[in-house]
Amino acid sequence: MKPVLVPTNDVNSEHGIVVTWFVDDRDKVEAGALLVEVETSKAVLEVYAPEPGILLHLARKGQEVPLAEPVAMLFDDAAGLTAYSDRLAAEADARAAAPAEVRATVKAVERARELGVDLSTFDGSRLITVKDVEAAASAPVTVDYTTMPAALATEPGVSRILVIGGALGATQVIDIFSQVPTQQAVAILDDDPGRWGAEVAGVPIVGGTDRLAALFAAGVYDAAIIAIGTSVDTRARFRKLCAEAAIPLANAIDPTAKIATDVVIGQGNIICAFGHLGTGVRMGDNNFLSAYNSFDHHSVIGSDNATGPSCVSSGKVTLGDRIRLGTGIFIEPNVVLGDAVQVASGAVIVTSVPANHAVKTKVVTTTVVPRRSS
Repeated sequence: MKPVLVPTNDVNSEHGIVVTWFVDDRDKVEAGALLVEVETSKAVLEVYAPEPGILLHLARKGQEVPLAEPVAMLFDDAAGLTAYSDRLAAEADARAAAPAEVRATVKAVERARELGVDLSTFDGSRLITVKDVEAAASAPVTVDYTTMPAALATEPGVSRILVIGGALGATQVIDIFSQVPTQQAVAILDDDPGRWGAEVAGVPIVGGTDRLAALFAAGVYDAAIIAIGTSVDTRARFRKLCAEAAIPLANAIDPTAKIATDVVIGQGNIICAFGHLGTGVRMGDNNFLSAYNSFDHHSVIGSDNATGPSCVSSGKVTLGDRIRLGTGIFIEPNVVLGDAVQVASGAVIVTSVPANHAVKTKVVTTTVVPRRSS
């Protein structure tokens, strides 16, 4: 018995949709045969048979599947396949007889993890949605923050920055501030209670984002920055919260970045190592540009966008708002990307993309073989 996994290096996608099966359930296949296509938020992935055998589908066309789990199984003979499928049927019968478990959409599970909401407290008789999770998170809850660590102290004249988000993006932002003598990260807010009291690169996580306004009013920090690069919608939501509380947003620009003298940059932008903004570029607010991004002359970048490393545009390119770019993307001159566009890693964009559309790329299996001795 051999599991068939979806090949992907996309750490930001945990699930995909089965698009097409090329081999029928329980048919024989040869090693290397194309079995199925699975679509993630960034790419269409082709899955090939790792060895010969009899194929058992573990998902139907159109079904959402976890990328960390097999999408199919391969068996040496029919007897092995029958025994395995009988076991799956018995397990399904046992689950049906057991008390109902909590059922939630994939996005609801992700949102619950982000907001620290316990899904087991919900009524298990219906499907839980993102709206349900957010309603639960906004319900009045009394949290004792007296045990949280205090924000860091700074030297006079140094701008004290509050970092929103305590995951990997925070490490990038804090590293930038460590090289900028006029700015210092003094505290982090994260809505995952499991992170509270911990540190990221020496900066304490002092609670959830419900403390944003109170800490600002108490004079704990001077400005905030949103260190979340995986969700443009989350970036936009926190920018709105800061605006409502009159909290200014700080820019974090790595000293290695090359910014032309006439570039106009808004607030809350993160420009990582070796970034480049050419002459005449206009950038809005709250963008997260990863390392080695280059937007050439007279390009326009909206607000609440996030990119992977090595995204490169020619001149006079326009990006709207809430755009998510993968890694290693090239954009030709005069191209316009509308609001909420998603672009898969490795894409070359030669024509404009309307709002709320996605640009996909196909990723095929790469075979690793031993080197031949010289």
